[in-house]
Amino acid sequence: MSIIKVLAKRFIVNRISNSLTGDIKDLKKLVTLSERFEIEPSVRNFMNNLRNSIDEDRAFARLFLRIGKAMSPSYRKKIVRNLIYNQFIEGAKKRRNLSAFGNWVPGFFVVSPTMRCNLRCTGCYAGLYTKEGDLPESELDRILAEARDMGIYFTVISGGEPYLIKSTLLRMFKKYNDMFFLTYTNGTFLDKAVAKELAGLGNVAAAISVEGYEEETDERRGRGVYSRIMKAMDNLKHEGVLFGISVTYTKYNIDVVTDDKFIEYYMNKGAIFGWYFMFMPVGKDPILDLVPTPEQRVYTGKRVTALRDKYPMFLADFWNDGPAAGGCLAGGRQYFHILNSGNVEPCVFAHFSSDNIKGKTLLEVANSPFFKAVRQRFPYNEKGNLKRPCMIIDNPEVLRDLVDEYGIKPGHDHSESIVHDPEVIDWVSSYSEEFKELVDPEWEKEINDPDSRWYKEGAEYKQLFRFRQKDRKETAGKGGTPDNIRKAEEKVPV
Repeated sequence: MSIIKVLAKRFIVNRISNSLTGDIKDLKKLVTLSERFEIEPSVRNFMNNLRNSIDEDRAFARLFLRIGKAMSPSYRKKIVRNLIYNQFIEGAKKRRNLSAFGNWVPGFFVVSPTMRCNLRCTGCYAGLYTKEGDLPESELDRILAEARDMGIYFTVISGGEPYLIKSTLLRMFKKYNDMFFLTYTNGTFLDKAVAKELAGLGNVAAAISVEGYEEETDERRGRGVYSRIMKAMDNLKHEGVLFGISVTYTKYNIDVVTDDKFIEYYMNKGAIFGWYFMFMPVGKDPILDLVPTPEQRVYTGKRVTALRDKYPMFLADFWNDGPAAGGCLAGGRQYFHILNSGNVEPCVFAHFSSDNIKGKTLLEVANSPFFKAVRQRFPYNEKGNLKRPCMIIDNPEVLRDLVDEYGIKPGHDHSESIVHDPEVIDWVSSYSEEFKELVDPEWEKEINDPDSRWYKEGAEYKQLFRFRQKDRKETAGKGGTPDNIRKAEEKVPV
């Protein structure tokens, strides 16, 4: 990088960092500064929302003021340099350039370097994976180096419990100090010493799993886990480390985790964000009774939206916020999942692998025939409905078809139940039809609204279909494909 670019980057990072002081006047400068750069449509939409939120004094703007007050200056600078500038400005340009040569570069990936865990949580999505062997540190090092070269400066670390191998992770976080890492953790290893190290690094955030309060959390995760989580949050808050909560909502805890008092409680503990994940029926003898009903899922989405509008905490429901995220991210469209074995899956809940990272590059596994097929089927349903984005539970025929067509291996014993067990297939198919009836009318209104982000004649809507195959173009309209999808496909280059 030339000296001019280095100085320009330093100037921009300092300007943005200085805007995150907790002062509304400085925050306005951040929005103004962002207008000077070419950034991805989703990020542009994000900045537009921030501008409107500042003008209307909404919770979204107050969230950034809260971040500014909670984080130390050095931590704020790492977030700005690594996550905002490197990932969304410089990295986005690298990814676009590489994607112009016939391949596709996702925005990030999830890696689970160990599947070992010190807890045995009921219905854990990862509970049936082999616990034998961790991803070698040399392999993790190689993957991160490749990611950075491709313009991927953001990586999610999951598991298992990642902090079981905290020495390895801390070395990687330090070595790749121009990247930003989000770690999903049960929190039991985040003692004062680890919190202090993370604060010194400044490029790591923690998403700590909770099921509600003490009763709900200990019931699923084990007696005494909740009190250890509370200590972990205190440690992180004291050191000024960015952290939030990761919530699995089931049929039985929705009222607890969508209540105002729940958000207020964890905000007071210092949580900046909250990720909501619907319980998924994956693995051996999937616990179908824990999956929220379609009506409960719709209710949860509305409650999370209401809480997001009210409180200065970044909240996302990864099943109900499909329109906000632009639909499913799996299959390398935006991310994929690397296991401790090196096997690569389309997402952390679709436990099927056609590739292994050992002996292959990130670019190669991101563009495997299986992943390309996943992307070509996106947005998965005949209406392109982003309110039912998932190929596992909302459009289950997609995952079933692709696993069979490409002969994809199950990631562990019984992971094939979701696509081959007649009882599970019938249940999921019935669920998807019920949910479709609830949300299709809402989506129809949205794509026919000229003021909507997803207006069917708008550029961003048309981009949803960019991965569709040419033969889908040629047969569009002949097999019942609605006009809005056919017209969109005709206008988007393949």
